[in-house]
Amino acid sequence: MISQLRQIRQQFIQKTAKQPEGGWAIKQYNDPKAHYRSFRMVMDTLRLSQEDVYCEIGCGGGVLLKMAMEKAGSGAALDHSRDMVSLSIENNRDAVDSNRLEILQGNAEALPWPSRRFTACACANMFFFVEHPNAALAEIFRVLAPGGRFSMVTAGQSFLTRITMGWLYGLNTYPDAAMSTMMKKAGFSNIRVKTERTGLTQVCYGRK
Repeated sequence: MISQLRQIRQQFIQKTAKQPEGGWAIKQYNDPKAHYRSFRMVMDTLRLSQEDVYCEIGCGGGVLLKMAMEKAGSGAALDHSRDMVSLSIENNRDAVDSNRLEILQGNAEALPWPSRRFTACACANMFFFVEHPNAALAEIFRVLAPGGRFSMVTAGQSFLTRITMGWLYGLNTYPDAAMSTMMKKAGFSNIRVKTERTGLTQVCYGRK
């Protein structure tokens, strides 16, 4: 019985959050109301312009991506869910059809792009599912051009997060100091990491 409940829980996490698929997930990630605040944080931090070549890791339904591509000159994005890639393409059809944007299915720990391609990279509400965070950060650093910047919003490490979302979804969260150390190890400088007073949201920034 316990093993069956564990399996049901893992399937729930996989299909609704970690690798969303199916009609419910498509509807939710087409208009992810709970994520818009995080998206605004990323946009405020990066301050994209037409000179930027933007990269988004874990693009979900492509809502933040669309916001970014209204500012950036060109870009690319990746998600490991086939349904989310399809949805993101539909939500960014103009940019895709004009060859300003490519959206691929793949893994954050092995990005499919050449080194130093992008001037700005972002990820929002996905880093807590990354199994090997140091590898993912190293890959993001690799694809950034010199002087490029990286913005990330993820779940903060708090008691509330650990007993609710941490247990339900198995989120990987990190103290600010640990996140700063991981970003420094990956090569970033000018690092800023701050968890909000509620402890629910951690905002990270760094430059190559």
